[in-house]
Amino acid sequence: MKRILVALALTFVAGFAFAADENPLPKPDVLTEETVYTSQRLSAVYDTIIIRDLTAEGAELSNLDSEEMTKLEAMKPLLVRTITDSIEMELKLNKLFKTIQKNTQPKGKAVILEGAFTEFNAGNRAVRFWVGFGAGKTYLKVKGRLIDAESGKELATFEDRETGYRGTMTLENFADLFPHQAKSLGENIVKFIQKLY
Repeated sequence: MKRILVALALTFVAGFAFAADENPLPKPDVLTEETVYTSQRLSAVYDTIIIRDLTAEGAELSNLDSEEMTKLEAMKPLLVRTITDSIEMELKLNKLFKTIQKNTQPKGKAVILEGAFTEFNAGNRAVRFWVGFGAGKTYLKVKGRLIDAESGKELATFEDRETGYRGTMTLENFADLFPHQAKSLGENIVKFIQKLY
């Protein structure tokens, strides 16, 4: 019995020592919600990033009538492509990672960026006009994660909501705003990645 207790105590101490060494990088404070698990800068470990297209299926649809839902369904491929292209362009502009690939199988030391749209909110133009103060705003929400391609280990997770590009004050409809907001989301995600790089 004494041996079992000593073994358990050593296991606990070893586990505590391991956990104490795990000191994740600070949160970048760029996106709405962020969790960072890695303690190493991405630039110290990875030379490649693989951008996987965000999925758009299963997202919450808010403030859309049946005609608008049809229009949104037709827009989804454009929004997915816009956010992916925005991420790729911003990574290149900021000279992050030696190799940037889209939707490929990882080779070597690669980090994978994957995610999904979680809400398409068309807002309400009348409420924006008559109430103001951000009521009735049009926005997109996404969530995603960075994972180590070799082990599948999560390095960081995030969620973000984009109401920018006149989304809180304009009388433009969602079809005009969503493409600009998707581009902004890509830019925001790269700011998050850059702080971990």
